[in-house]
Amino acid sequence: GKPAHDFVDYLVEAGQSYWQLLPICPTSYGDSPYQSFSTFAGNPYFIDLEQLAADGWIEESDFKDIDWESEEDDINYGVLYNKRYPILRKAAKKFLSQEEYPKSYHDFCWFNGYWLEDYSLFMALKDANDGKTWQDWDPDLRNYDPHTIWNKKQELHMEMHFWKVLQYFFFQQWYELKEYANEKGI
Repeated sequence: GKPAHDFVDYLVEAGQSYWQLLPICPTSYGDSPYQSFSTFAGNPYFIDLEQLAADGWIEESDFKDIDWESEEDDINYGVLYNKRYPILRKAAKKFLSQEEYPKSYHDFCWFNGYWLEDYSLFMALKDANDGKTWQDWDPDLRNYDPHTIWNKKQELHMEMHFWKVLQYFFFQQWYELKEYANEKGI
């Protein structure tokens, strides 16, 4: 969002040409960027809600008055998790309610299918298992029994789409920021 764009502008003013980032993948329990559910996926915490509102997926009133219970230099990840995902679900629900998804979404899913399908299934299964570690799931899920997995994909297909849409939102914003930075010489 705007703070990231402002930081790019700051880097330019400071005469810098590189912005080194920590991993931007989803974090799990403990919220370390080095302990993630995916090497390829982007962290939904970085999805800019103001941009989602500008794109028409949510209203500003959905998030403007939320107390994130964080300090300037300290993020309350528990609150972030509990309050942000309902907003993201609302945006994804509106996106998925379209009569036809945009070609860019289909292209994104096809191009990233080598990781996106398994990632969305894993996240849907994790939610369906109350956030438990995969080692505590039913043995047929844990051992990736093809029949069980096929049935779960049918059962959880909308939840899988939710996770795919979050990645679509993330990467739309990420590539826009990257393009902005590259145009500025960063």
